[in-house]
Amino acid sequence: PLYLLLTSVTMQELLYMLIGERMADGYTMYQEIYDNTAPLSALVYWLIDLIAGRSVFAYRIVALILLLVQALTFNFILNRYQVFATRSYIPALLYLVLGSITYEFGMLTPVLIGHTFVILSLPYLVTVSREGIENNRLFVGGFILGLAALCYLPLGLYLLVGIFAVILFASNTFRSILLMLCGFLFPYAVLLTFYFYTGTLDEFTAMHLFRPWQFKVAFVLPPADLAKLMALPLIVLFFSIMSSLSLPQRLVFQVKFQQVMWIWLLVSLILTITRDEISANTFLLLMPAIAYFGEYLFNIGVKKWMLSLAFALILSSTIVIRYRDLLGISELLQLSDSQLISKSNLTDAPQDQTILVLGNDMRYYLQNKPATPYLNWQLAQRDFGNLDKYEANYNIYLNLKAEMPAYIIDETGLMEELKYKLPAIFGKYSATDQSNTYVLKQ
Repeated sequence: PLYLLLTSVTMQELLYMLIGERMADGYTMYQEIYDNTAPLSALVYWLIDLIAGRSVFAYRIVALILLLVQALTFNFILNRYQVFATRSYIPALLYLVLGSITYEFGMLTPVLIGHTFVILSLPYLVTVSREGIENNRLFVGGFILGLAALCYLPLGLYLLVGIFAVILFASNTFRSILLMLCGFLFPYAVLLTFYFYTGTLDEFTAMHLFRPWQFKVAFVLPPADLAKLMALPLIVLFFSIMSSLSLPQRLVFQVKFQQVMWIWLLVSLILTITRDEISANTFLLLMPAIAYFGEYLFNIGVKKWMLSLAFALILSSTIVIRYRDLLGISELLQLSDSQLISKSNLTDAPQDQTILVLGNDMRYYLQNKPATPYLNWQLAQRDFGNLDKYEANYNIYLNLKAEMPAYIIDETGLMEELKYKLPAIFGKYSATDQSNTYVLKQ
């Protein structure tokens, strides 16, 4: 029900909507939109904008569908390849229940989009020895991992899972690894060729290939709130792992698959805690490991009523945490979602205009359209943070000359310097009655 009731947009979702909107208006990613969102994710946002525009509901529904696809696909893989002694739907159940614990798991982030491809690649990585000499499946598995990286570049680290799976399952390890790597690099080769011929290769390299590896960790949510929010999934994961250690494996394939899942868990933990912005949505990467090891938790040798009680506690705790705002117990839990943007617009901001915000506050874009490539203020610092250099000033001049916004919101106090250094552009703006707001002279 919260997918229908929760219509407030978050800062991250607003950024993705603005990217899709500008792409739908004909602007090129990386060249005319400065942001490090991966190309396939940007393509998804562009398609959604073409169909539904700035619709929070559309974004949430697509995210819900992807979460459902991930859970069912992962469960189908486990059952098809007889990973457990008997067919089970406990992994999908745990995936969906714990995947509903926070609204951030229901946001259409590049992590969610790319993680779908990571799960789809799994059967191509672990079935070589069971299906004879069909090593060409590894090329397909690597290709799907390449698509995952094109949605969210750090997901390329799951190549380590693929390499470990090749070592365990493939007969010709070196050839198999080369096949997987070729498959992984193939979509990048196609995309690099496209950006080379469109003159966007340098921007694509700087914003997509190099930007995500600048390890400057920052918490989007306060660490205390994040710890409370993720406590339940991590507790379930801990007890699930303890249960798996106490149960013997029956088949060689099951032992090998569990070893692959250990590497999967390790890679997921590394990706979760090393991103430049740590928030609850990155913990989505732990869901497959929780779903897999959770099967052992609910098959340990204890009475059935104890297992039923354990699941009832997990389900009720998830509901309480997820519906804490509607239940009015957020203050009691001392757990807040500071990312949520207020439903009310900024009263002193322009309405239905093209604007440029010199600063990090993106709420001004709620009721306005962005102009110029400077959508992401952090990436805009390569120009606005180097105003003592001629090249930076020239780039700003070219970008604003091609697309002059009706209003400029100056939160950083740069307008005086910009008027002095680029009077042909910024001299056309005059201050308004609202603080830090400048309007284009008619």
